[in-house]
Amino acid sequence: MRLPRALLALAGLLALLLAACAAPTGGSVSAPRSGAAAKPQARSGAGGDYFAGKTVTLQVNYSAGGPTDVTARMLAQHMDKHIPGRPQLVVENKAGAGGLVGKNYIYNVAKKDGLTIGVFSAAFGHQLVGGDGVQYDASKYNWLGGLAETSVAFVGTGTGIRTGRELANTTLELVAGGLAPDTTKDMSLRTFLNMLGLKYKYVTGYPGSADVRLAFQRGEVNFYEDSLTSWFGGFVPMMKDGVLVPLAQKGMYKNGQIVRDPRVPDYPTYQEIAVEARGESVKQTVEYRAMVPLIQLDMMLLAVVYPPGVDPAVVETMRQGLADTYADPEFREAFEKQLGFPYEFVPGAEAQGLAEQIIKNASEDTEALDYLRRLSREKSN
Repeated sequence: MRLPRALLALAGLLALLLAACAAPTGGSVSAPRSGAAAKPQARSGAGGDYFAGKTVTLQVNYSAGGPTDVTARMLAQHMDKHIPGRPQLVVENKAGAGGLVGKNYIYNVAKKDGLTIGVFSAAFGHQLVGGDGVQYDASKYNWLGGLAETSVAFVGTGTGIRTGRELANTTLELVAGGLAPDTTKDMSLRTFLNMLGLKYKYVTGYPGSADVRLAFQRGEVNFYEDSLTSWFGGFVPMMKDGVLVPLAQKGMYKNGQIVRDPRVPDYPTYQEIAVEARGESVKQTVEYRAMVPLIQLDMMLLAVVYPPGVDPAVVETMRQGLADTYADPEFREAFEKQLGFPYEFVPGAEAQGLAEQIIKNASEDTEALDYLRRLSREKSN
């Protein structure tokens, strides 16, 4: 049976209206293939809701109370407002093997859904020396950002040492505390003492800097090195109480040279003290040369990373969220008030390139690298 022309026209009009209602607004959107999960999107459109109602875990590779943990908890307090969807941020500590357990976990075990972030100190050390149990490549994390800072070396007041020169000339056997032989921190403080030719006992295995701080207070150790975050946050009060004396700083690598970190300008670098005490010839020693890659590694002493395999759109969203957090005047003020110094932030894309370059540069002096590898396997001296 043939329909009247009016009905045909009405049917055509209804079809056009239905098609218009079904068409997406604001650009086309492709539906995912059958059986494939839709990838989370970055900051645009409805994709900004990916993090809404979810929890993002900041996984710290050291115990609670140390510098890495302190920074992670500050991020957890401020970063949510800079992430689309404002997820809840929580901090978990996965300490062990001088931070290696946490680094391996993020690289190999953590889900690739963008809801687990690694907040590490010393991201490169274990890999550099080929430490036992290394199951990660620092250059292949998705770097969200990093922080550059030096470390400060100090002694207990009971040693009677008050300056770097006095340290270089002491006949005391110092007791140096550490986390694990293949951590950057332990290799650095031992290389400093070796460069000066000093006698010392090496006590290692503390889960984190907060634990070494307690050991210092108990008199178990009397020599240590820690980052500015921990120095200002945990050890400066002990200095004011007359428990310890700062002697030197590790320094910063800038424009091909080791220079003082301007945030602690009055503390000479390890290498300055060595040259003053031992003369220019000390620059030819393997210990002096080995200090250079150790300082280069601190260009990003604190790393904020995703595991490999996270969707690039999510990586970019979180990179921007982290950068916005560090650019936030409220966060900067809170950071400086709590920790006592301004931070030096390295944005995600730059940090990614630096991570690749650091691994390459640290391997150039093979003799110095062999020295560090041997040192990383010595659990005592």
